[in-house]
Amino acid sequence: MLMGGPVVLVTTTWRGKTNVMPLAWHMPLSSKPQVIGISVEQSRHSAEMISHAQEFALNFPKRPYLHHVQYLGALSGEQIDKLDALQMETFPSTTITAPLIADCAAWIECQVVEVTPIGDHIVFAGLVTAVRIDTRSYEDGRWSIGDDEHRPLHFLGGHTYSALDRALQARLPHDYEAPERVLRDRILEELELTREARERREEQLAMLEREIERGNVVDIDELKIEIDTGDDRPLDLSRGAIL
Repeated sequence: MLMGGPVVLVTTTWRGKTNVMPLAWHMPLSSKPQVIGISVEQSRHSAEMISHAQEFALNFPKRPYLHHVQYLGALSGEQIDKLDALQMETFPSTTITAPLIADCAAWIECQVVEVTPIGDHIVFAGLVTAVRIDTRSYEDGRWSIGDDEHRPLHFLGGHTYSALDRALQARLPHDYEAPERVLRDRILEELELTREARERREEQLAMLEREIERGNVVDIDELKIEIDTGDDRPLDLSRGAIL
């Protein structure tokens, strides 16, 4: 239920070998200083690599990398050079040794400052040492809703991913409006709409019952309601005909 954020490809290098793994368990830990946390399963090869290297990079893949991301999760860096196997182009980072993956939406370089085993995972706290963005994907302090090919991939779980579709602007109260009153009015408005819909449905069900009592034919589509009214109010349909 917590899934839905942008997936990242974590790259790290140790003893001349480079590894990459897809990751959805990441989070901001501090803004001053800027620290990011990633949670990696202890049995993963990447956990060992990051523990030794004491650094990692987060690469935010775009939509064209969809199948690469899923495939990378099925491979182990112990037996194969995953970047080479998928022919993924890389370029040098500026503050660490791990390479960055080309054609991503953004890149964050980190130095590990704390390691905390928690259950079957290890949380690596990484101090941000460099950040890059592709302005076609990220601008004005947020992800952009532009060209489909430049949108970041969001992981929903399993083999399912998503891409940002549209931005919604929340209405903020004016200076003369008390926020609690605005929120209360909005809630009351929603409750009133719900109440009106429920009353309309009750009226339609009552009319349906009267027509059935008379043995008339009733077209449900014209009423725009569902036949199933719940256990607390079953309809006796034995006397009428339902279309």
